[in-house]
Amino acid sequence: MRPQRAIANSSLAFIDVMSCGLGAVILLFIILDFNQSPPEPIIADQIILIDETDTNALLSLQQQTLTKALVEKTQTLEKLISTVTQKMLIKSQQVIAITKLEAPKEKLLKAKPIQTKSSSGQLIGLAIKGPRILIAFDTSASMADNKLINIILGISEKSGKRLAAGKKWKQAKETLVWTIENTPDNSQVQVISYSDAVRSLTAGWVSRDTALRDIERTLRDLGPEGGTSLGRMLEYVENIDVLPTDIYVITDGLPTISGDKGSPLANLKNCFRVPSRKNSYVSGACREDLMVSAVQRFQKKSTARINVILLALEGDPKAAPLYWKWTSFTKGILFTPKDDWPSA
Repeated sequence: MRPQRAIANSSLAFIDVMSCGLGAVILLFIILDFNQSPPEPIIADQIILIDETDTNALLSLQQQTLTKALVEKTQTLEKLISTVTQKMLIKSQQVIAITKLEAPKEKLLKAKPIQTKSSSGQLIGLAIKGPRILIAFDTSASMADNKLINIILGISEKSGKRLAAGKKWKQAKETLVWTIENTPDNSQVQVISYSDAVRSLTAGWVSRDTALRDIERTLRDLGPEGGTSLGRMLEYVENIDVLPTDIYVITDGLPTISGDKGSPLANLKNCFRVPSRKNSYVSGACREDLMVSAVQRFQKKSTARINVILLALEGDPKAAPLYWKWTSFTKGILFTPKDDWPSA
């Protein structure tokens, strides 16, 4: 298929040639019609038989003859111009039509990817798939709310009811149920929760329907509490008899507690100092190191595809980039839903 620029050049050359030809025809008519010699006078036996009266009549006749000829030639010329113009118009339309046929090639390269719809009818970029799907559900205290002040106030209330009533905790539970519901019919499912400890929420690998029944009973009494140990969760997964092919992590940010098997990163030693009453929170740099350390250790052995559903936490800007790098490395995806998903 020829490039579009070449088509435009060829159409321009055709119009130039036709215009030149039309000009040449008009010039030819002018030369032939207006340089002809006037009609010869009437001659009888080589004697000119005209007088003054006949001269005027002859001039009038010549004028009429020339006028008639000019009118006829003008009409012929107008017909020729009309014919040539019509042909030029048809050719231009053909060129435009060909150009339009070739133009969509560039548009196809810029076509937007097709998105799928969730069961709630919302467009998303997340698909639950895999023969053995492990869902790791973060149940730390920060999962209660998006705002830090509300989390701190919830922690100070010892009964845990304030944290359990948090808006984000409701979304987190709905997200867990949605993830299980959207697993393939023939997939095996295992669900675990993690905070400062890991807990199995299903009896090993079970069917989707069995997992849903187990989770519905468990979520009634399950509330957000404690810190977050991504390392302990990944260490638990390493010890499962039949390893998962796909892991879906539902969390809100970076870990705050290390794993039990230590870390190869020397700078993590500053994260394990006994905190004073004035400084009882883990720094952002330490949380990044805890994340990197846990993932690097896990990825030395794991071949599972990692997918993360991130319910973003206020004041945790490094979480999304780090989780994105992890999911991309394993050819999984990072999905950050709206506050009202999946119930919207």
